[in-house]
This record gives sequence, structure tokens and C-alpha cells, in this order.
Amino acid sequence: MRSLARVLVLVSLAAVLGTFISSCRSAKAAYDDKHAILLDTMQITVPRENPYRAAATKYCDLVHTRLDVRFDWAHQWLYGQEHITLSPHFYPQASVKLDAKNLDIYKVELVGANGNTSPLRYTYDTMKLDITLDREYKEGEKFTLFIDYKSKPNERRIGGSDAIQEDKGLYFINPLGTDSDKPQEIWTQGETESNSYWFPTLDKPNFKCTDDIYITVDKKYTTLSNGVLASQKDNGDGTRTDYWHMDLPHSQYLVMMAVGEFVVTKEKWRDKEVNYYIEPKYAPYTMKMFGETPAMMEFFSQRLGYDYPWQKYSQVVVRDYVSGAMENTTATLHGENLNRTPRQMLDEDYHDYISHELFHQWFGDLVTAKTWSNTTLHESFADYSEYLWNEHRYGREYADWKNYQAFAKYMADVRKGKNYDLVRFHYDDREEVFDAHTYEKGGRILHMLRYAVGDDAFFKSLQLYLQRYAYKNTEVPALRMCFEDVTGRDMNWFFDQWYYNTGLPVLDFKYSYAHDSVYVKVSQKHSTDKPLTYQLPFRIDMHYDDIVVSENVTLTKRKQTFAFKALGRKPDLIDADGERVLLCEKSENKSIAEYEFQYRKGTRYMQRREALDSLKGAQKNNTGVAALYKDALRDHSESIRALAVRNILVTEADRDGILPALQAMLETDSASHVRAAVLDKLGREKARKYEAAVEKALGDSSYLVASTALITLNKLDSLKALQAIRLFAKEKVFDMKNAVYTVVALSGDSGYNGYFERKLKEDKGFSKAMLMYHYANFLCRMQPALSARGVVTIKAELLADQEKSKQLLGFGLGALERIKETYEREKAVYEQVESSGSRTKEKYKTALKAEIKEIDNVIKTAKTAIEEVKAVE
Repeated sequence: MRSLARVLVLVSLAAVLGTFISSCRSAKAAYDDKHAILLDTMQITVPRENPYRAAATKYCDLVHTRLDVRFDWAHQWLYGQEHITLSPHFYPQASVKLDAKNLDIYKVELVGANGNTSPLRYTYDTMKLDITLDREYKEGEKFTLFIDYKSKPNERRIGGSDAIQEDKGLYFINPLGTDSDKPQEIWTQGETESNSYWFPTLDKPNFKCTDDIYITVDKKYTTLSNGVLASQKDNGDGTRTDYWHMDLPHSQYLVMMAVGEFVVTKEKWRDKEVNYYIEPKYAPYTMKMFGETPAMMEFFSQRLGYDYPWQKYSQVVVRDYVSGAMENTTATLHGENLNRTPRQMLDEDYHDYISHELFHQWFGDLVTAKTWSNTTLHESFADYSEYLWNEHRYGREYADWKNYQAFAKYMADVRKGKNYDLVRFHYDDREEVFDAHTYEKGGRILHMLRYAVGDDAFFKSLQLYLQRYAYKNTEVPALRMCFEDVTGRDMNWFFDQWYYNTGLPVLDFKYSYAHDSVYVKVSQKHSTDKPLTYQLPFRIDMHYDDIVVSENVTLTKRKQTFAFKALGRKPDLIDADGERVLLCEKSENKSIAEYEFQYRKGTRYMQRREALDSLKGAQKNNTGVAALYKDALRDHSESIRALAVRNILVTEADRDGILPALQAMLETDSASHVRAAVLDKLGREKARKYEAAVEKALGDSSYLVASTALITLNKLDSLKALQAIRLFAKEKVFDMKNAVYTVVALSGDSGYNGYFERKLKEDKGFSKAMLMYHYANFLCRMQPALSARGVVTIKAELLADQEKSKQLLGFGLGALERIKETYEREKAVYEQVESSGSRTKEKYKTALKAEIKEIDNVIKTAKTAIEEVKAVE
């Protein structure tokens, strides 16, 4: 029940808060493209100097590493014995300094030629192990050190980034087996420089070596590491030692282990083993998820002119992973988002994850950047591999759709004011380079480079790059030189403007026709007003009904006009960048008729999408555009159909024509994203006439459709939606749980507080993190006393989290900040009403003051909770 004073100021609150109460946003956002949900965490950025990030100096080269490891699950420790062989790079060395983070060092010895060992003097500051050698060693001489140590990954402060949430290096999952819903696992995450948390090494990307890893585990467990499984030894005590042999050099951040009760599915690519390590529950669906892998290996090998370079290729899916996936050499590790049933696979193509990590085996693993500043040599290529595979497997139309999504993700960063060079020599933290610039922008730049030189030259240049720098480290200029050697052209113009400059071009195209000539006037500026003039090759298409005349041009000036002879009349459409390859923001002076022509005659995905976007506002007053939108509901691209559904104008006059058509799509369209878009549209249109169709969609085979149906039903009839959540009471899939939490959070019924408190105890992982978001949304609609109680509940859950999940912490702090900020705004409105001098002031003065006091209590409780949680963090 709302108090009397609260009812009196309801109008004032609505005016000030607007839709704020119905959303939950904090300072830093990560965008989930599938659901278009804003997932929030808090981060305070403190300005610091950005020093130049040089490559690590090579005093010694790594030659070989041998590890013998065993585990203490109860304490979450690793006991390791290492033999590490090094050699002076050029200058003589009498000491060596290894990265060894937060280890217990028991022994450091020199291994002699006969295998005997002798102790060495060393100092250790918990980060660097500084070893004094027995003598000075010269270039070409090798020496082997023996180090006995213990790794204790949980006994340290945890760092991380958006891309890689934690940097412990070694992870024990459900170590005591107390969680019946989660298997016991051990896995590692080395990127960027975290493997030195579980073995001493030179933990920089420009050090490569071979390795042998002996892993001792209980016999029930399966292990995975780099290279091939050379042998297995039964130790006679219930344990087994697996020996993994890696005889090709790779960087230390790519060394990995995984331990768990996996089901291993094996197949072949040519004569090499390809296998998949999956927990038993999802093993029956292994081939549906990973079955395209050998085809991808063949495609990339042929396209690059360089066969898959390693001994085997494995993929493992683990629980509680701190990133999306990791391209460890010969052994990619995926997060549990790839633990999917066939029903879950209906809504999303997970092949992008698989192609991305596989392509890294060439770009990142075979040829590795010398520094993190050059991470574009890894992630931009892996990002673009998704386009290459989609183009090959599903066609240009589908690939261009995915290309647009990547462009949109990069532009979201640009609109937040984020602008960085692609090659980033200056940064606060190396983790910063793993962002939409390095991934999505870099991938689009490679797409332009492919267009600029042509397909044959593009892939021939990549082949040369791989051949020239195989098993080595390099930087972006080396890539440029390969393109120059193949094409015979100077490519500095391209690399300078795209790799060593921020932002992107902003282009304005003005089309005209006069005296049987076509004119394209182009003006360009830089998105940050930098005095940079881009050199941009692109194609101009002139359409005369079904005839297309194309001209290749290169923009080299700030303002430039291109003129062409027409075919005796004005073209139906003049279209710059006909291939849609330019990474830019653009404006054009096309008419409605020209955009209509572009949609109906355009052969490229982006031509039709741009036309629909541009014509959205013309539907009301143009019957031709309205008809075009109706036709777009039948477009062969599911993305275009979904866009048409979202943007089609439903007027009172057309309501009985359009809504039945949408209902029909709900029954017949094969694409779950389209059916979900239809449901969302019916909800936004308050189309209660179609409530029965929405209820029927609750049983759709697609989780995306069923969850959207529940949220839509809540907009049409919230009581029915609350009744419907019982259908999904036992559902563990995130889509459905998220929809249920949304409905409950918006209910406004304080009786559901117990439901949220119970779910906070039951839920785990990302689902629990999102539950914090929904609980905050719920509490912002409650009486202050209940909100204060909820704040205490959230704080208790965060402080009790044994795994210290950064994800949960981020969402939890975001929830507390959300509640605090909402009540601060509400307090301001109450105080404004109290001091307004209105006639109701005296009558309700006491009630208002009491209300403000309760609100103050929520604010203070939230502030205290935030401080306590951050202190523990």
C-alpha cells in the first residue's frame, strides 16, 4: 500500500523521474546484442599518465618448459615442479628474473648435464623471482633451472577487465563438490599475463618455447593441455599422470590445462585429431554445436594458403569461465554459454565463437604480436574470420548482417566518446586494448583492406605474413610490408589512417544530374575534427532500372566531385559505396523515391536496411512507403523482416490490416528473432485483441520467443503474466528466468519480496547477477522500509559470495547505486513539494516529513552498504 503522502506527490514524482524507475542503469554498460539488454556495472575512471608500452627486453630466451603438477582441491592449491631451460638472447647473463606471482617458492636449483642439481641463490618479492646463476652464460649456451613451488590463486587481490573478468590464472570450480548443479573442474586462463600465477616463466607475449606438462589427477578426471597426449601412467594410488607434449614453440599466455569429468568426442581433419571435451549433460549435443569445426579448418587452410599448423585441435567447455573463450594453442577453452541444448541453439548461431577462436590458431598463436599494443594482429583478424566463415557458409547477405552488428557495436563506443588508435602504444592497463576498437573496428578495417587490394592480393598477403613470421613475434608494420611485397604498392596511406589514428571519416554525398552527366560531390571530415584527410577507394553505382553502371573512384580530398557520362537520362538511383565496405558515418541527399528504388532493386543487405531506416518516418504520409514496409515483412532476410516488424507504422486506419499480418508471421515465420519481434510489437501497440496469440506463444519451441511472449503478456495483462510464470517455475534457461524476473519486478506487489530473497539464495552465476538488477527494479517501486530491507539483503549476498565473482559484484553494486540514486531523486521531489507553498502543504506536512525521513534511511542504508562492499572488494 502506498502512503497518503506518497499518493499526493505521485504526479510530481512522475514528472521528475519519468521512466527512470522502470530502468536500471549505472555508469558502465556492456551490450548484449542478442537481447538488447543493458547489463551494467560500476567503474570509476581515475585519470592517469599513459606511458609508452615497449616490448619486454629479451635478456634471455625461453627454450623449453617442463611442468609436473598436482592439486589440493580442498585448499585450491597447485603443487608444481618446473624444469625451465633458457639461453642468453645476446648479451652474457649471470642472473635471470622470472615472473612468478604470489607463489610459495620452496627450492631453486641449477640442473647439471648429468641431471644432478645444485642450489642457487635467489630473491623473491611475490611478483619476480630473481635468480643468481652459478656463472655468466653467453649467447648460445643453455641452462636449466629446477623450481619447486606452490600456486595459491585465491590468496590474492583479483584484477581483470571487461574482456577477461579475472586474472587469477588458475581456477578451481566447485572444489569440494558441494554444489550438486556444478561439476568439479580446474582450468587456466593465461591471457594477458596470468599464467605466471601458476608457474614461473617469462610472462610476456614475445617469449615462446616448447613445453611438456605432466598432470596428476584422480583417475575419474580427464585432462587437456597443449599439444598431444603422449602417455598416461596409472600411479597405483587412485591417481593417474597424463603427459602432454608440445613440440612447437608458442607464447606463454597460451599454455593451458583443463581438468574435469568430460565426455570426449573425437573426429578427424585430414590426418589430425579434432576433439571436443564436454560435460556429460551436454555431450549428446556435441556434434550439433561443434560439428562444423573440421569444415572450418579446411576452409581457413585453403583460404589462407597455409594449412592448420598444429598437432591437433581440441575444444573444451568449462563452468564459471571469466571470458567468452580463449584460443590456447591446440586447445580452445569456451565458457558455459556453449553448453546448449538443441532448443537453446534455435535462437543463436554459435559458430561465430568457434570460427573466431579457431582463426586465432593462425593469427595470435602461430604469429603472435610482440606487444599487447599490437593486439589488433590477433583480435581484429579473429573478428573478421567470423565474416569470412559466414560469407562462405551462409552467403554474403548473412555475413553483411553480422558485419552491420559489429559496426553498430563499435559505433556505440564512439558515441560514448571512446576513440583510440588501433595500435595502442599508450594505455593505463594492457587489458584496455580488448575492446570494440581492437575487435569490431579492426575487423571492419580488414574488410576495407580486402576491398582496397582485391581478394587475390588480400589472401596472398596473409599467406606471406603467415609463412614469413610463423612461430615468431611481430608488429603491424610487418603486416603492411607483406601487403606491399605482394601488391607492389605503398600501403602506408592505408595503415597510417586506420591503424595509427583514432576515429573515422564523416562523409556527405550530394548526388545530381545535369546535361546528361552524373555528379557525386563528396565532402569529408574527421569524427573528432582531427585535421586528417582520408584516402578512400570505393565504388559508385548508377542504376537505370535493371542496368547498373559502376565506377571505381578514390576520395583523396576534403571536398571532391566525381563526374560521369549518363545513359541518356537521369539514373533512378546514384549510390556511393555500392559494396558497402567503408567504415564511416555518412549522409546522402537521396529522395523518398530513390530510397524506394534502393530497397526494391538493391542486391546488398545494407542497401535494403539503409533504405528501410531512411524511410521509417515517411510511412504516415506516403502510401508507397507504407506499401514498401508491408512488402518488407516478406523480405528473404530474417534481419530485414525483423527490422520491418519493429519499425512499421501501425495507424488506426491500417491497424486491422497490419496486425493480422503480424499475427500470421507469428504462426508461419521460421526465424525465432522475427517471431520475437512480432510479439514485442504487439506489446508496444497494446494489441489486446491478440492476447490469445501471445499466450499461445508461451509454448513456442524457441526460448527467445517464449520469453518475449511472457514480457509482452505482462504489457497486455499483468495478472495473466503473473499467473503464467508458474509455467516456468522450474526453468533454468536464462532467457526464461530473465523474463520471469522482469514480470515479478514490475508487479508492484510487495508480497514478491520473499520470492526475490529466496531466489537470491538459489540462483548462481550470471543469472544471479541479473537477479540483482531485477531486485533493484522491484525495490524502487516499494515502500522505503521494504527497500531498506532489500538493500541489506543485497549487501549480505555480496559479502557472503565465496567465489568473489566480479560479475556479481558489479551487478550488486550497480543495484545498490540504482536504489540510492532513485531515492535521492525521490527525496528531491518530496522536498520540492514540501517547500512549494501549496494548500496541501500544512495538512500533509507531518506525513511528508515522515516520508522524507524514511527515504533518507534508504539512502543512508544504501550508501553504507556500498562502502562496506567496496571495502571488502
